Amino acid sequence: MPINNQRFVDRSWTRDCDFLNFDFEDSVPQSQKEFARSQAQHAIVQGQKGAAEINIRINCSYPEADASAAVWPGVSQINFPKAETAEQIQHLDALITELERIRGIRPGTVRIGAMIETTLGVANSYEIATASPRVDAFGGGTGYDMSMDMGIEMFVGFDQFIYNRGEGELIALALGLEREGGVYMSDTTGNVGDAELSIHRATASRKAGLRTGGGLHPNVVAPQNEGLTPTTEELDDAHRIVAFFQELDQRAEVEGEMDGRIVDKYEAARAEELIDWAGLCANRDAEKAAAREQTSAAEDGQS
Repeated sequence: MPINNQRFVDRSWTRDCDFLNFDFEDSVPQSQKEFARSQAQHAIVQGQKGAAEINIRINCSYPEADASAAVWPGVSQINFPKAETAEQIQHLDALITELERIRGIRPGTVRIGAMIETTLGVANSYEIATASPRVDAFGGGTGYDMSMDMGIEMFVGFDQFIYNRGEGELIALALGLEREGGVYMSDTTGNVGDAELSIHRATASRKAGLRTGGGLHPNVVAPQNEGLTPTTEELDDAHRIVAFFQELDQRAEVEGEMDGRIVDKYEAARAEELIDWAGLCANRDAEKAAAREQTSAAEDGQS
């Protein structure tokens, strides 16, 4: 979300987002960079009215000025675009560490999102992912900047980023980081508000073990929230699998057949993770709904 657009920022809390990524970078023209920096604290307050986590994407060319403007109490993550070296992430870590100290933020709490958007970034992915303990999620290697750097078209109807995507996800898995990204689905239009595509991609991504999504248009928020949340049928099935495996364990058996499916410790673990994830989704939805209700009541009382 462009942080220089006050109308967008002021309404951000209504969007039911788990996180909001306020932008200093590509969506802000060069002539408004300084103004954008002055809006960070206001954006943090507005976004938190809906219980969203607040991320700010800075410019890779101005880390000192942008970090100083972005790191305030209430910020959860600083996103660093076009990350290409470990040294860039280490430098940002040092800047954040000093700002946490100065501004009374608990040390080590502001995360770093290392955004891989160039071929050099893909080549150096492992070094970037391990450059700072503030990096707790990793992936990427897709998008407009990546397509430009690779010299290929963006919306071509096939997965031109398959290697980049896989490299980032495997590194995340190897390091025990949360995987970022999404399952590829054919898109030749570039319509950032396509709700139907968003729910299909989010559902497929969840089934592939991914737990996050993102977008550039409010229309895709609800579909992604829905697609990333297990369905009632899936949750009921997961409870049945767990109960069946417990029965197997009591009989000193390691696997068995349920409804034509083999259930073993791996299937049981997957079912338990789905149950846990569904609970986290429900808790988060309730937290956001309560915050929006409270904000709406407060604003109605002032009007």
